[in-house]
Amino acid sequence: MKCDADKWNHRHRENQSIGTPLELLRKHIARAKLGLALDIACGLGRNSLFMRDCGFCVESLDISSFALQNLENESNITAQCVDLDAFKIPRDRYELICNSYFLERRLFPYMIDALKTGGILVFETFVRSDEESQNAFASDSSHLLRKNELLCAFLELEILFYEEALIKRTKDSKKALVARLVAKKA
Repeated sequence: MKCDADKWNHRHRENQSIGTPLELLRKHIARAKLGLALDIACGLGRNSLFMRDCGFCVESLDISSFALQNLENESNITAQCVDLDAFKIPRDRYELICNSYFLERRLFPYMIDALKTGGILVFETFVRSDEESQNAFASDSSHLLRKNELLCAFLELEILFYEEALIKRTKDSKKALVARLVAKKA
């Protein structure tokens, strides 16, 4: 955990721009019933702040204690510094879960179990492309989904939206392949 925490603390110190909320979350947040939301690997809190501003109470998780300082005094946001490689998400707790550009496959079943009936999952992250220049992390493909992996992982939920598409990355304007999923627990 220490190594990952140091890496992410350094990255957040170097770039303290919060950025805009995930477009997928903005488009689909109205599908979720107001209540408790979870922001997995929240970073500086762009999605946490947005969910809170939409009326949710938010639990925000990240390994970076530096990033979480941004959320310390925010009302209706509880920030917790955790190592998501070992964390277990509580069952039957959330109306909305957002996972933006973080991949820990071990958490997939926990996310499903953590949703209340009718709860919404919004998930977006990078996919391995056959075109090497479209891979976000060419040096470490374990941080990339396989094609249709995200869809297959959450088939026990009702899939409301799914796509794999090329996007222009904001950090370097290169193209990258991403998977986007919105799903509901029946």
